[in-house]
Amino acid sequence: MKYDQKVFAEHLQGMVQIPTVSSADPGKTRVEEFRKLHDYLSETYPLVHKTLSREVIGKCALLYHWKGTGASSHLPLMMTAHQDVVPEGDHSMWKYPPFSGFIDDDGILWGRGATDSKCNIQAYMDALEMLIADGFVPDYDLYLAFGYNEEIMGGEGAAGQIIHDELKKRGIMLGMAIDECGGVQQNTNGQYIANIIVSEKGYADHEFYVDDKGGHSAYPPLHTALSKVGKAVYDLEDRRKKPHLTAPVIQEMKAKAQFMSDELAVYFNNPEAYESELLSMAEYDRNINQMLRTTTTPTMAKGSDQANILPEHAGIITNSRILPGETLEELEEHFRASIPDEVKFRLVKGHNPPAVSSVDSYGYNLLKEIMNEMYPGIIFIPSMIAGGTDSRYYCDLSPEKSVYRFTGILQNGRSGGAHSVNEHIDTSVIPANVEFYVNLFSKYGK
Repeated sequence: MKYDQKVFAEHLQGMVQIPTVSSADPGKTRVEEFRKLHDYLSETYPLVHKTLSREVIGKCALLYHWKGTGASSHLPLMMTAHQDVVPEGDHSMWKYPPFSGFIDDDGILWGRGATDSKCNIQAYMDALEMLIADGFVPDYDLYLAFGYNEEIMGGEGAAGQIIHDELKKRGIMLGMAIDECGGVQQNTNGQYIANIIVSEKGYADHEFYVDDKGGHSAYPPLHTALSKVGKAVYDLEDRRKKPHLTAPVIQEMKAKAQFMSDELAVYFNNPEAYESELLSMAEYDRNINQMLRTTTTPTMAKGSDQANILPEHAGIITNSRILPGETLEELEEHFRASIPDEVKFRLVKGHNPPAVSSVDSYGYNLLKEIMNEMYPGIIFIPSMIAGGTDSRYYCDLSPEKSVYRFTGILQNGRSGGAHSVNEHIDTSVIPANVEFYVNLFSKYGK
């Protein structure tokens, strides 16, 4: 097969040029832009759309299905990604317009969605288009699920939940599901490392608030609603949940130990023996802290609408990331024990951590086999991420606990900017990503 970097880059460029920005308000979903992307995919990948069935689920999620021969006993494979992108921010801060998809002389493609995560949609589609042209037919069933509001982390009308419910209603279980994140990198010694995400934290937005009678700011009480809620949240930061080791983090640390500095290498190689040292580090090291603790941090605040008005309702939004093995309910019990009775809180949106995936499954071993063929001697690190993906919705559909966040993208330091201005991708890494999916689709089910 010919892995044509120029063609692949042009395909991704066309996707980036369509501004599929998600909205926290379901009523403001830019459905017309998503439909443009749907039409673009149909035009760009005619064999895929001739061979696979395609349904629009919810407002504008896409669910593709390739019915295999049935010769394989393996449950279906599902690839998931999201069509939506985060808002582009200040256009004046971009090197090139955020939806231009400009490709510079160094082969860098600039634009919102280039890395998060239209590059995954492009790679899936190009791999399938090539395989179909080559006469390939899978012995298993293949699904593609592309949501449209992943970037707002769920809430009302979450596309991942809608697709999940539709699959469950149809009685479809999955042998393996693959989503964004993870990837391949090469360290200074030339060693290739595959970072396979096997778990992610839960997510919660809460509003802490105080209601008061308000009034004129010239006649203030000792403490206003805003100062009361501010102090409560400040105190909550001083009463963080206790850090502790969890099974997926122990697994990750041991895999990473060989790449750590001397002191960390000792701790990571045997985290259970050095738990007290790691817990101490969590008090000042942000990375260790997020690995060992359910975190809660204030991010937004609202008082009155004018400087001379006492707030009648003052609120602060916090964002929490919940360790696997802990729950929203436990987090809220911690809140109740940490703040005064006059300060209330409510869940804006959130979910518990999804199940931790297996590192002994057929799917995980298949990923290792493929990557070893592409990068002989590659080392594997099963990891946890603090962020969230749509893959969490499908964990209960995989009896083999085979939901992974992994791509074949080589992280060479020339791509980046997801969620910030100047998002960009080095187009030279795209062919190997397509090759990875060609290998996955070809080998799965054997």
